[in-house]
Amino acid sequence: MIQIKPFSRLAVLLFFALAACAQGPESAARKFTENLAKGNISEAKKYATEPTGQMLDFAGSIGVMPVDTDFTFIFVSKSVEGDQASITYRSVPDGPEETIDLVKIDGVWKVHMQHRK
Repeated sequence: MIQIKPFSRLAVLLFFALAACAQGPESAARKFTENLAKGNISEAKKYATEPTGQMLDFAGSIGVMPVDTDFTFIFVSKSVEGDQASITYRSVPDGPEETIDLVKIDGVWKVHMQHRK
């Protein structure tokens, strides 16, 4: 019978705890969009770059932030290239696909919205 030493148990538990906390681009996109849809701008900003957070503050201050309490994030696909990612999702099963861009800053994925020309 193999006996696991206390240090080994701790190392295994720590590994799984850290793995569970790891936030990839899909998780950041999900948390951002779900909070934004529910009108939780301050919570959504936790998953956004500083410029995106400023855009959210501005949009909220002029009252153009629609609330959709029935919003559901349905993951479709992801594309990751280095410190940049794009997540494609739907808010309804047969609805149109939407894409959200993210950047990795100090090891953390953040939604980065920019004006598209």
